[in-house]
Amino acid sequence: MKVNKLRRYVTAASWLAAVLVLSLWGGCGRGRQELFTDGGKPIVWPEPPEQARIRYVGQMTGEEDLKREVSGVEALGRLIFGRKEVGVLRGPRAVALDENERLFVTDGSAAVVHVMDLRTREYVQFSRAGNQPLQSPVGVAAAGASVYVSDSVLGRVFVFDKAGKYRFAFGEEILQRPSGVAYCRKEQRLYVVDTKKNVVEMFDLRGGHAGSIGDKSPKGLRFPTFVWVDGQGRVYVSDTLNYCVQVFEADGRFVRSIGEHGNRPGHFAHPCGIAVDSFGNIYVTDKQFENVQIFNSEGQILMALGGEGHGPGEFWLPMGLFIDGRNRIFAADSFNKRVQIFQFMEVQGQ
Repeated sequence: MKVNKLRRYVTAASWLAAVLVLSLWGGCGRGRQELFTDGGKPIVWPEPPEQARIRYVGQMTGEEDLKREVSGVEALGRLIFGRKEVGVLRGPRAVALDENERLFVTDGSAAVVHVMDLRTREYVQFSRAGNQPLQSPVGVAAAGASVYVSDSVLGRVFVFDKAGKYRFAFGEEILQRPSGVAYCRKEQRLYVVDTKKNVVEMFDLRGGHAGSIGDKSPKGLRFPTFVWVDGQGRVYVSDTLNYCVQVFEADGRFVRSIGEHGNRPGHFAHPCGIAVDSFGNIYVTDKQFENVQIFNSEGQILMALGGEGHGPGEFWLPMGLFIDGRNRIFAADSFNKRVQIFQFMEVQGQ
């Protein structure tokens, strides 16, 4: 009898302490912090005294980097009950950002898609297409209310809503090893790289097949990996074993090839992720050089950023790229388990 009474006293005391803590905190926990801070001297490329063109902004390694505001109630709950497992990047492959500042990152090592809302600081992840788990998510594209994710093992593109609810899949009878995915707003079309078939397949947003690109280019495609579509509808394909980038019109007509095999600026060893900014500059990651090379719209080398390492602007097997309407550059730094963010700096009079 005395033991039960003691337990009631302990329980009541615990709840009294909780209420006291809440009243002292006044409902406040950790306030919202700046998402990215420069930490002092800006990191830019090229280095002074040359005119800076690219500035390092920051990195995202997972949920904690969102620096979400935590209320007093939530903080107390974490103190008493612990907190749920934190989402972290384990092997990011590709990146996409929608018009509402939601960052989608495919993670092949974790077999999930991370969703980090840069405005609300909310984090979710999804890993299942109905009853089927994703096995090797690679490419990702945000189009309207939908998110399109390619899975290289399952051989399909899976379609989700922005909250991660599975909707449908397509490409099972056409795709063999899908990798990069890009959305063309102008054509309302998806471009999906099939690395095994050495083509880029075109689909409408409901998954209807609309043709292929690349099989009739002068070099053909040899182990293509990622794809980008610019504002005019031109298609850029990283062609790994031809050591170049191939450029096509929206209908598949060949335009030009950029780069060749070598170890000098403008050459490639393992071209991978690709994106184009609003000025027509072309950005390409190279997994062997551990950098990002930047070309003008005609394919002439402008500069490179990066090198092997773990610090800001250094890479370890970089993969996918994404450039948003503000010319922010998002790079999937796969073995460093992060997405690095850079800003293209517009120069007056260019």
